[in-house]
Amino acid sequence: MKRRFVVAAGSAAMGTALVLSGCSGTGTESGTTGAVRLSANQALLQSSQKTGQADSFKAELTISDAEGGGKVRANGQFRLRPELTFNARLDEFSHGGQSMPGLKGQAIYTGDALYAKVPQLARFVADGKPWLKVDVNQAARQTGIDVRELVGQVQKINPAEQTKMFTGSKDARRVGEETVDGVRTTHYTGTVTVQDALSRLDPQIREKVRERYPRGASDEKIAFDLWVDGDQLPRKLVSKDAAGRTGGTVTVVYSDYGRSFSVNPPPADEVGEFSLDALVNGRPRN
Repeated sequence: MKRRFVVAAGSAAMGTALVLSGCSGTGTESGTTGAVRLSANQALLQSSQKTGQADSFKAELTISDAEGGGKVRANGQFRLRPELTFNARLDEFSHGGQSMPGLKGQAIYTGDALYAKVPQLARFVADGKPWLKVDVNQAARQTGIDVRELVGQVQKINPAEQTKMFTGSKDARRVGEETVDGVRTTHYTGTVTVQDALSRLDPQIREKVRERYPRGASDEKIAFDLWVDGDQLPRKLVSKDAAGRTGGTVTVVYSDYGRSFSVNPPPADEVGEFSLDALVNGRPRN
């Protein structure tokens, strides 16, 4: 199950950890699910449908592996439509109990260009500039590396996708009302098999999500806790291996649904040319 944590971390944090290291109106701030109490499955379905209408959101991600001493903390603002745009920071990355500060940094994606400021990659940037730039279209043509696919991994923290997977649960139940980040929410908990979770996704998305899980994991269960506000929008999500055979836990706190924000590239004089070929072959730029 150690591999499960690696897969979970690699997918959920891809938009920040992996990319950085080289790789409708807002909801009300108060209220519960309303006077009519929905069943857990009805609430999960409504949450999935409502969240699917949100084009933008803020997410704070924490991935912890108590068994292996690994931890990832990241946060960012994301706009999914009409085209993917984000500004994200990787604040902590550790493995085996050892901090890896060289992988911390910031990533900006806008207009088919990925900008990153990561100490570990500085030696592959020309003229000692703090920021690197990768044109995702040119990268694919010149190196065969599909950077667009890597950047697209950020959509895997999309709350609409996550909650839709949970609608496949057969034991979801309502826990009660709790406050998350100052917002009154209703707490739901349950488990779902990988197979049932995937079955709820559209075919095209399903095949991409399937790659996150080890082969033969269809019957394994994912335990989840979901906190939903009065507008049926997820405010917090915690998921982990239901069998408890690993300490890996993924926690995402969501906010700022539908809120507009600007994403601007860094100043041109702070951006240097980045060589993907040098990175792939381990040769620093001269």
